[in-house]
Amino acid sequence: MQVLLRRALDVASEHDLPTVLQRIVEAAAEVAGARYSAIGVYDAEGEISSFVHHGLDDDTAARIGPQPRGRGLLQHDVLDTRPTRVADIGVDSRSCGFPAHHPPMRSFLGAPIARGGRRFGNLYLTEKHDGAEFDTDDEALIVSLAAFAASAIESTELATAERARSDAVARQVAAEESERARRDVLAAVIEAQESERARVSRDLHDDIGQALTSVLLGLRLIDGPADQQRDADLARRVDEMRQLVVDALHRTRRLAFELRPTVLDDVGLVPALARLVADTAERSGLIIDALVDSASELLDVTPDIATAVYRVVQEALTNVVRHAQATNATVTVATAAGLLRTLVDDDGIGFDPTEPCDGHLGLHGMKERAELVGGVVRVVSAPGSGTTIVLEVPIA
Repeated sequence: MQVLLRRALDVASEHDLPTVLQRIVEAAAEVAGARYSAIGVYDAEGEISSFVHHGLDDDTAARIGPQPRGRGLLQHDVLDTRPTRVADIGVDSRSCGFPAHHPPMRSFLGAPIARGGRRFGNLYLTEKHDGAEFDTDDEALIVSLAAFAASAIESTELATAERARSDAVARQVAAEESERARRDVLAAVIEAQESERARVSRDLHDDIGQALTSVLLGLRLIDGPADQQRDADLARRVDEMRQLVVDALHRTRRLAFELRPTVLDDVGLVPALARLVADTAERSGLIIDALVDSASELLDVTPDIATAVYRVVQEALTNVVRHAQATNATVTVATAAGLLRTLVDDDGIGFDPTEPCDGHLGLHGMKERAELVGGVVRVVSAPGSGTTIVLEVPIA
């Protein structure tokens, strides 16, 4: 009994299943005075899935070959819910013999390892040291040890499950931290891009725009009064120069607006979108309508949201012009249930959103911008059916 209690505590102190199983078979052999002991853990079909033994050296175990499959007396022990004691395995009708190279074994004691209606496996002991049979005292001790073993195995499984849960939580936390870091870096990059765009836009508007305006004024001075006699060739060249400067001034102002529209900062999102729609329609020849509900016209959103919505619509309209082969498009802005909802529809050739694309559509960039302000971008399209880009951003 002292050996049983000491061994039970020894088994209970472990939390690694292979170690627990090995400690159980060692304890069983010591408690019952057996030369050989083993534990068979089996699956729902009654097949032995794991077999741990004690008393056989590695060379002998290797010569015997694969682990038992739960036949003969072992199969009977798997099916029985009571302990099994056999004086001589060789003459027992349930025995199916031993494989080659197996050491001789006579006496046998088997006990189920079970707890709370669940069967974990079986303990097997053979060859009592003094050559006698296993008796009722041995059986009682092994049944008690099997009860301790069931608790130890169950505790080990619970500990393993808890470690797995903790590992899963740790992986989830790490993934969230990684995603947060990615979003922070992305936000910093986009903020830097917008800042640089604003700087370049100001430079184009203030420096180059003013320089071109000064050139226009100088050309007017060269042109002179309308009634002054001028060389015809000189007049033609001045007119050509003036037109080139006017075109360059228009392109500079348009580029400055595309980089960072001042109306977005000065007046707000809806007027900036209206200007974007008008400029895109003028340049592309598309018929583009802007539909804004009354609530959205008065909406005052944060600069981050305004920039994200504007850039998504800008990219979507760029896709319409470059890829959709459309003749009509619509930009719709509406607010409902705490969401700012923006749609860009076209009647173009459409595409399959589930098919991988070569990246020219910029959909990934749209989704990333939306995510940074807590929004989502969805793409609704099919070949031959046009495309709808849906952006939803929380504003409440």
